[in-house]
Amino acid sequence: MTEHESPEPLERLLEHLKQSRGFDFTAYKRATLGRRIDKRRVAVGAGSYEEYEDYLEVHPDEFEHLFNVILINVTSFFRDPETFDFLRSDAIPALLKSKRTYEPIRIWSAGCAGRRSSPSEGSTSGGPTGRPSRK
Repeated sequence: MTEHESPEPLERLLEHLKQSRGFDFTAYKRATLGRRIDKRRVAVGAGSYEEYEDYLEVHPDEFEHLFNVILINVTSFFRDPETFDFLRSDAIPALLKSKRTYEPIRIWSAGCAGRRSSPSEGSTSGGPTGRPSRK
């Protein structure tokens, strides 16, 4: 949604999602929702939110695609075996090798704001040594 578009069509679509599927996006930032919905809307060839709402009515499987775009799966990193194995077998051992025994290691992740990924990251960083992660 651009700054010149009326928010009403987006709000009507969000109300439709709430009524038809029980998803309430009231607390979500409208600009973010608009961008994510536009991604799916354009992908299916709908020219407006109204057309996209019609498309959702005719193609109920589209709801899953839409929700996957809106509700970004932040845990997918740990479900990607190749990435997880690389982190465990190459990246973390190289980091540990570059540090002295008691030198701190800091691990930062933007995905930890809700503290949901922290245990996974801690178990990953402790995995190669067989010891609990350093503090």
